Amino acid sequence: MTQRGERLGERALVLGGSLAGLLAARAVAPHFDEVILVDRAAFDGGPAPRMSAPQTFHLHVLLKGGEQAMEALAPGFLARLEASGSVPLDPGHDFFSASELGVAKPFETPMRVHGQSRWLLEHCLRAQVLEGTGNLTFRTGETVRGLLYNAERGAVEGVRLEGSDGVEDALTGDLVVDASGRGEGAIRWLKALGLEEPPVETVKVSFGYASTVVRLRPDAARSWKAVVVGNLPRDGARGGVLMPIEDGRHICSLGGRAGDYPPDDEAGFLAFAKALPNPELYEALAGAQFEAPISKLIYPANRLRHYEAMAQRPEGFVPVGDALCSFNPTYGQGMSSAALQAKALSEALAGAGSLQDRLEAYLARAAEVVRLPWRQANYNDFLYPTTEGDRSMFTPEEMTYRTQVQMAALRDDRVREWSAAVQHLLMPFERLLEPEVRERVAAALAA
Repeated sequence: MTQRGERLGERALVLGGSLAGLLAARAVAPHFDEVILVDRAAFDGGPAPRMSAPQTFHLHVLLKGGEQAMEALAPGFLARLEASGSVPLDPGHDFFSASELGVAKPFETPMRVHGQSRWLLEHCLRAQVLEGTGNLTFRTGETVRGLLYNAERGAVEGVRLEGSDGVEDALTGDLVVDASGRGEGAIRWLKALGLEEPPVETVKVSFGYASTVVRLRPDAARSWKAVVVGNLPRDGARGGVLMPIEDGRHICSLGGRAGDYPPDDEAGFLAFAKALPNPELYEALAGAQFEAPISKLIYPANRLRHYEAMAQRPEGFVPVGDALCSFNPTYGQGMSSAALQAKALSEALAGAGSLQDRLEAYLARAAEVVRLPWRQANYNDFLYPTTEGDRSMFTPEEMTYRTQVQMAALRDDRVREWSAAVQHLLMPFERLLEPEVRERVAAALAA
């Protein structure tokens, strides 16, 4: 059950019941008598896609930094996930990885990632959170229509809700956490009140992807558990990933940029896969049974909302997850970033000062938490000529060095370990700028 911390208020409201909302509820629960999580969709008893989250149907991988943060907030989550059918994978040995450069040589690594559907992951986390959080309740089937704002105090004091019957209701709280996703809900709510909006950085990536669940034909000669195939960054670059999930099935996600998107019919989906620079993924799909409709989603832009830079922030209101920073899903950073933000919220609330002092500390920590994945995502996206944004966030020297690290990682196991730690949000990129790493990178490239 929830371990009680210093009491900071009577009620906390969490807006959104996805992964970010569940973890935020865990973060705030020790400090409030009651936590109410609001979501417009109902939660089924077992694992099932959430219609209110269109990304549910696509491939999701937890990076190690995020996985560790989730386990810290909801102990026992990983054991529950694995017991429910999640597939542990060695990212160096179990993946067939290919591009125009050929097939990557397998390597052993102590790191493990997990393959499962998004709905299984959320179901396991929701069950673990509910079991361990006695003061948490859900209000589902209700949509947030705005914030309750006390202009005299300059504070958010709750939300306006609309039920499925169209009837509005007011729900008050000492803290409101926006975990409603990347749909700009909070921006609209603040604007409607005439309040300052946070500065927003935007990088337009125009990435489109389509996904489906398949059951592969048995093949005794198959040596891999997952497949990653893609073009090198350029105009018309495409990619695809095939990952195992629970119940002996796989999820396949195909993606492209700037209008070159995978179709959502089976014949077109297969044709898109066939055009990839290696046939392994297509050949696996060609003999597979498609067990779900093909779901398509267009992701327009990476967005970072600088709440920490607002001159006049409403008290009692903070964002978490995609509501703060959203990334190109290609890199698998969204869930992990949300988990690390929720962990930062937990740590800030356990600090000192008033509730608002601690929320200010959280916003500063959250800005630092998202800095690494934000720069990682944009570095990768700026390698594509169709990406639009402020490329001056990287110097030419940094862009060159980041590429050199990737090349050196193919030749030097230690550099690969460091690079993987940055990719999995376990350490900051600045670690790769230290002399020891620079020397190994230079030596590997000279070999």
